[in-house]
Amino acid sequence: MPTVEELVYNMILFVFLPLWLVCGGIDYLCHRRTRIEENSGVKESIQHCLMGLQVGIPMFLVIYLEVTVGVLLVCVIFFIWHEITAHRDLVLAEGQRVISVWEQHVHGYLGTIPFFLLMLVLAFNWTTFLDLLQFNWVGKMSFSFRRDPVGPNNYMLWYASFMMFVAIIPYTEELIRCIRYANKNR
Repeated sequence: MPTVEELVYNMILFVFLPLWLVCGGIDYLCHRRTRIEENSGVKESIQHCLMGLQVGIPMFLVIYLEVTVGVLLVCVIFFIWHEITAHRDLVLAEGQRVISVWEQHVHGYLGTIPFFLLMLVLAFNWTTFLDLLQFNWVGKMSFSFRRDPVGPNNYMLWYASFMMFVAIIPYTEELIRCIRYANKNR
């Protein structure tokens, strides 16, 4: 019988991370449906790419590096930055284009999944998190590769491929489409 820790760990890998990408893909389809290039355009598309990096970079740090105070500090800073960017994104889009019920619903997941993932990372690394809070940082700010890889064999290859097709390619296409439209209509 798996432990609670093993179950939560597998939920992170096989539920939360894929769900985050699926929601991002649905959000992209909502943007496409509202013809983002014709209204909020490049400014909003850049916000979307930025938010992907703001969640993706800490995620890859936690997956590939030993979780130290330095790694957790980057994760917390990027999470706060992501929340500020998400707010700015919605303020920008609100008066420019229709934000459908589907898009609003998906934004709920896109806003909460990073929070839950961060909380789970903090829980799995509680003593390191306490060191972060207590400014016990001396000698604990290093960035080094993990001794034990995250997930089963080929997990990261599978996940990176999924990310490429569901998030990176679509949002790159969105940005290119917005830039082309903006250049065509100068």
